[in-house]
Amino acid sequence: MKLKLTKNYYYVLILCLTAVPALLFPQNSEIRQSARAGQFYPADPEQLSTTVKKFLDSSEIFNINGKINGLLVPHAGYEFSGRVAASGYRQVEGNDYDLVFIIGTCHYKAIKGAALADWDAFETPLGLVKLDKKLINDIAEKSDLINIDREAHLYEHSVEVQLPFIQTILPGIPIVPMVMGRSSYGEIKNIVKTIAKATKGEKVLFIASSDMSHYPDYRSAYEVDLKTLDQIKKYDPKGVLRLNNEIMRKGIKNLDCTLCGLDAVVTVMMLTKLSGADKVFILPYMNSGDLTGERRRVVGYGSAVFYHGIKSKQEDKPESNEKIGGRIMGEDISFSLDEKKKLFKIARKSILAALRRESIPHFDVKENNLKLKRGVFVTLTNNGELRGCIGHFGQDTELWEIVSQMAVAAATQDYRFSYNPVTAEEMKNIDIKISILSPLRKIDSIDEIEIGKHGIWIKKGMRGGTYLPEVATEMGWTKEEFLEHCTVEKAGLESGAWKKDAEIYIYSSQILSEKEIKN
Repeated sequence: MKLKLTKNYYYVLILCLTAVPALLFPQNSEIRQSARAGQFYPADPEQLSTTVKKFLDSSEIFNINGKINGLLVPHAGYEFSGRVAASGYRQVEGNDYDLVFIIGTCHYKAIKGAALADWDAFETPLGLVKLDKKLINDIAEKSDLINIDREAHLYEHSVEVQLPFIQTILPGIPIVPMVMGRSSYGEIKNIVKTIAKATKGEKVLFIASSDMSHYPDYRSAYEVDLKTLDQIKKYDPKGVLRLNNEIMRKGIKNLDCTLCGLDAVVTVMMLTKLSGADKVFILPYMNSGDLTGERRRVVGYGSAVFYHGIKSKQEDKPESNEKIGGRIMGEDISFSLDEKKKLFKIARKSILAALRRESIPHFDVKENNLKLKRGVFVTLTNNGELRGCIGHFGQDTELWEIVSQMAVAAATQDYRFSYNPVTAEEMKNIDIKISILSPLRKIDSIDEIEIGKHGIWIKKGMRGGTYLPEVATEMGWTKEEFLEHCTVEKAGLESGAWKKDAEIYIYSSQILSEKEIKN
């Protein structure tokens, strides 16, 4: 019988594992010591646990309807890529796996094919992570392209930086660590065949550890990385290799690579397909320029989920005709004053808990209006100055819960304020605004947009950006100015893209203001 643990118990278990490793591993065990603690992530156990938990708690849980077989996550220092990595790990938190198979790239030694490690365990400040040595030896014996090479792992960070996340969300599950050099497509296929055969019948989470574009300018990084993510979304491993070659031949200034773990990503795509996955969900992307403000040389970070999709019975119903609680989605909700106060209480308490690094409190919600499913944006201001704004369009989460999640995200995850974040002390001066969204509706003509009534979402490929309805009124923009500003400033597209091939969606919002309720 497998014990199902709640999130809070995971963190307790981690502390126990850290405190009593000698009970789990004999004294003569061979341990691969942490090589990058204090460099890529905190060396202090308490600080590391708090950091990982904060990243996870502020990550959005997406409505991925199916069994997740694999992840793509970055492996840079946590201050750069931690939140993007957490976005991937958040989707598998508490899932049931027998094994985590981590495939990274080898930065410190030139190798051919793939290299496994055969220590008894890897160590991080959070404790020891057990290796499945039997499986490791079995795989190495069956392929000339896969060797056991401790030297390739001794200083390597691409596997190591994933471990604190795994220890936090999937504690106690053994791992297989593997790093790859450059191989041909045929050689990768042979490596995949060996691993798939050896892991058949096991519930395996395959992890591709890879950052994205290295060292181009900010705009070039977005262009390259979003093309790469779009190709990954097509679930075409060979296409990812082909696109990499096409991009690298263009001679983009300072571009060193499209994926530093290119072989690892292709390998995981092939392995997850063989283990039953048939869909890819691309998670939020950012690059180092979004965090540091340095736009001349950046590194890109992306995450993705590979899963076996389960079609919902509701998928084919037109969104505009859906009803919840007898109301057509998009109509204003007739909140009582007490219901409005409760929403803002949930938002404020959630933010304070996150900023104080505490667990989000339990909220007893019985009001039907607060259980309706809506998209939401939460905006934070301090004396009229913006301090954070993040939202979720999906109509897939109960209102009270998505308000809690987006309130925390607005306070902790808006990259524009990464170096001047909201603090718990500042919250006494913060005003909260909740915008409750109608479903998105694609339009064929901008004549359908009504300034002051409609917000816009402009999308092209993997890029998209939105402005809430009130922005155009507050800025005094015409319809064309509204579209142009959103295109360039929010979606990051070229000027005039809204006139050409970008898709335009509109929505309305019901605005609740904490300031008005207080008054």
